[in-house]
Amino acid sequence: MFAMHGGPPGNEEGARRSAMRMVQVWVDAAEKAGWIVASPAMVSTVSRDGRTQERLPYEIFHPEEARAVIDAVRERYRVAPDRIVSTGISLGSNFSIGYAAAHPDWFSGIVPVSTEGESREHLLRNLQWVPTYVLEGSQDQNIRGVGGPRALNNIMTSFGYDLTYREFGDRAHEGFQDHYDDVLRWLDSRPRRVTPREVLRVPHDGIMPVARRVHWIEADTRQALVHARVSSPTRIDITARWASEITLYLNDDLVDLDQPITVMLNGRRVFSGQLQRSVITALEEARHLNDEGRVYSVRLSLRVPVSARAGAAAGGLSEALVPEQPEGQLSFWEMYAQRAIEERFPSVGFDGEESPLPDGVERLAPEQSAVHVTDVAEGSAAQAAGLEVDDILLSVGGELFFDDRGGVAGLYHWLVRELREAPATYEMLVWRNEELATLQAVYQLGPYVQPDTGGS
Repeated sequence: MFAMHGGPPGNEEGARRSAMRMVQVWVDAAEKAGWIVASPAMVSTVSRDGRTQERLPYEIFHPEEARAVIDAVRERYRVAPDRIVSTGISLGSNFSIGYAAAHPDWFSGIVPVSTEGESREHLLRNLQWVPTYVLEGSQDQNIRGVGGPRALNNIMTSFGYDLTYREFGDRAHEGFQDHYDDVLRWLDSRPRRVTPREVLRVPHDGIMPVARRVHWIEADTRQALVHARVSSPTRIDITARWASEITLYLNDDLVDLDQPITVMLNGRRVFSGQLQRSVITALEEARHLNDEGRVYSVRLSLRVPVSARAGAAAGGLSEALVPEQPEGQLSFWEMYAQRAIEERFPSVGFDGEESPLPDGVERLAPEQSAVHVTDVAEGSAAQAAGLEVDDILLSVGGELFFDDRGGVAGLYHWLVRELREAPATYEMLVWRNEELATLQAVYQLGPYVQPDTGGS
């Protein structure tokens, strides 16, 4: 059980005390049920100077940090890979939701306690195979309102997902230690779905974006919307939008590898034939995932058809997933975290307008577009990379542009969610003077900017 405390804490010692408290409240129930409780002291979430009503600078505990903790525990103890659960209280509970939506193949379940909840349907769609147990007090004054967790309950129930929602009229923003025995019994009956026959990868605007790879499918863009289904032991049907390539990771639990396999992608047959198991692929996957429960002996990459008919099939999936319930306000934890990141990374250093692909450039995906650069900021990473006004920008970091997906604003949206303090190099592919050129832009988060209070 990966258990995260609330916050943001005021200092590192406060983070350590909160982590110990998480262990203490779970330990009795965990010892009886045979669970290991690991609680990280999330010192990276300590709030920085300059806190005001509108400004609370802190960093989120990123998914790669969570994964490092999980892997460290697994190196020291015999952990059942199909019974790893994420839980948290307050801020930690929303981290738990975020991790599961980003990496639904990591966990057998999540337990958000005293949570702000989540009302974004696209984010919650990714929890299809993650059983969720929510404990909430209707008197909770430390969240925007109980409407947040209730929205999560209503949305996940409407999807038919595995959810237990318990709201207590006499409880507030607190733990629910007296119910943890019941929670662990509930979790113990729900091992991880290692190889679900249906996978849905839905991009969203949450601060923890969904991984490109989810279960046994992988997209080549962060924006990709993918629905994949094993419709028979010898057939896979896929619908994909905002991607140029989909990679499948297959084993004998998913399909009958002794028989020819057919793969349909956006209504077109893109593969039909015998697939060969590979020991090398299986070893590479085991090493990459560090998860003995997920071993794949076949890796199959497929181009997304670029025809109008195939694009229409992909558009139908988007229409089917249009949210039916209005999204609520951004929760406190994410609002402050997002402002803190934007404070450290105010822009990508250039501006531009969405543009059709120029003649002479191969179309790699349906709806693919480009950005006509109209301005490059002096001293920016984009200028240092050599980007110029009137360049036609085709991709950044391998990420294509698509019609009506935000252009430069969309690029900024995903950069602020993946940049860290360490510099990262992003390849920019541009069309200049009727030729392709490759530039290297180095981006990273800058320092926090103290607000000007007008004092001396």
